[in-house]
Amino acid sequence: MESNDLIQTLIFNKQFNYEQRKKEQVLINIFKEQLESNRKNPNLKCMYDKAGFDTNYFNRLQDIPFVPVNMFKQFKLFSCDEKNIVRVLESSATTTGVPSKIYIDKQTSIRQTQALIATLRNFLGEKRRPVLIIDSEDINKNGSNLTARGAAVRGISNFASKIVYAMDKNGDALSINLDRIREFERLYGDEEVIIYGFTFIVWSEFISKLKENNMTFNFPKATLLHSGGWKKLTEGKVSKEEFSKTCSHILNIECTSVLDFYGMVEQLGVIFIDCECGNKHVPDFAEIIIRDLNTLYEVEIGETGFIEVMSTLSTSYPAQAILTEDIGIFMGVDDCKCGRKGKYFKFLSRVEKSEVRGCGDTFAERKVGND
Repeated sequence: MESNDLIQTLIFNKQFNYEQRKKEQVLINIFKEQLESNRKNPNLKCMYDKAGFDTNYFNRLQDIPFVPVNMFKQFKLFSCDEKNIVRVLESSATTTGVPSKIYIDKQTSIRQTQALIATLRNFLGEKRRPVLIIDSEDINKNGSNLTARGAAVRGISNFASKIVYAMDKNGDALSINLDRIREFERLYGDEEVIIYGFTFIVWSEFISKLKENNMTFNFPKATLLHSGGWKKLTEGKVSKEEFSKTCSHILNIECTSVLDFYGMVEQLGVIFIDCECGNKHVPDFAEIIIRDLNTLYEVEIGETGFIEVMSTLSTSYPAQAILTEDIGIFMGVDDCKCGRKGKYFKFLSRVEKSEVRGCGDTFAERKVGND
């Protein structure tokens, strides 16, 4: 089967269905072709050559030279013709002030949307629902450049029968639009709705302010999805348990309906949602490797390390192996009590001011401009 057909099969079949050994072989077959295409980019070719990596003869996923995530801040890492780039995604740049730039062509964009829907469908079902976005409408504005928050909102919007934005933008600040939320509550409060927001904004700009003013809403059948921004919350000593408990009280939803998912703008379309056992599972079209903080070798079950995220979705940038600056614990393979197959893990934290270099040191010395 051609690699494009394999990827489509991985996306459109029921997710979390492949046992690990079979999945790894399928991914290797797909990655061989994609990694060879990456050599069109001189920086990636330089990295592969200096690492002595032959794309035709590797047989273990952990042997793929990973791209440290900070390299996307320093180099133009696209592997397609520049004329085929239709959108540039930018990270929030909260740590260094310099955003990552991810170059997306049409095929990658379509696959990422399809993959996100496939993963969410496994947790939310097929039904379209009213969606309340804890952000302003400005975050989803049209343009060739899109932030991580905007990209996430667009992904969630695929499950929407109706979209309402709970916030208004006033300069650089966000304010709660109570009238709009009350109307959403009046129309849909008794229905199965989705509430989505960036974790830090949900807490600091929405939930905390409602709590200060002793205000609550009634969404007993809602699912609250949130992602990103945990670094700022943990600095403020807000635990995941406190977050869920407070959201449950303010919105009158079950704590078990507050779902945290881990994702990154560099791997759009690949998200890891908490299952009912509290573990994050890897979709069939993607993979993770937890690498030791010192040696960068893959850790054993129960050990912690840097999270490497691997994806089959991209034809426009090196998504096959990206090493993050996030720390996770490798929980197991194929045997989570929720029934989902493949690897599963837990997100722990982000490393303060880390600079994971590894194979990134083998990039060409001359930087390519970010403009």
